[in-house]
Amino acid sequence: MSSGYRASKSGIAADIEKKQEQKWDDLEEEGVPQAVTDWINALLDDPNDVCEDAGWQTIHRFLKDGSRLCRVANVLSASEGEPGMKFSSNQSAFFCMDNIGKFLKVAEKYGVKRNDLFQSNDLYEGLKGPTVNVITCLHALGLVAKNKRFEPEYTGRGAIALENPRGFTDEEIRAQSAGIIGKQAAASHGLASQSGMRAPGTGRHIAEGK
Repeated sequence: MSSGYRASKSGIAADIEKKQEQKWDDLEEEGVPQAVTDWINALLDDPNDVCEDAGWQTIHRFLKDGSRLCRVANVLSASEGEPGMKFSSNQSAFFCMDNIGKFLKVAEKYGVKRNDLFQSNDLYEGLKGPTVNVITCLHALGLVAKNKRFEPEYTGRGAIALENPRGFTDEEIRAQSAGIIGKQAAASHGLASQSGMRAPGTGRHIAEGK
């Protein structure tokens, strides 16, 4: 879905993207992406399958198909006495989005607040700004697990109800929402339209899983 021919954003949309990208840089300075990456690698516990660094592009490639997120979810579910879920290793967009949606449902059930969840496209499309939402969600998940004294312990710092202010004005949010709706209306692919997506910084909804 990500393309080298993507049109450049301008105006308010460009400002929003710039703020998101700056937020990534801030999180990187705080060590959040590295803490998330280290924790996921520890949860997966497979020396032959690791996220090699904490750069946003590496994280995107590692998590894009949702299968590793589902494996993380299953480890956490097992610690709660819950059964694991089935997921697909198929790399087609439909199955990747479905995997991501299943992970988000488990994350919310585990204790991550709805406003800290991300949209499936935030991960799948692989843009720097929206990847902030992915890391914010995983950071929140790690903090919930830490509060439950889950091992291996997440080393990221912060409160469970992670504040993630993005500083957007009402005008920016309205403009971004209008752009998302327009993009969805013009979609010609066979995937779900992600109806109900909202601008960064507003409430987030879980992608529907099968």
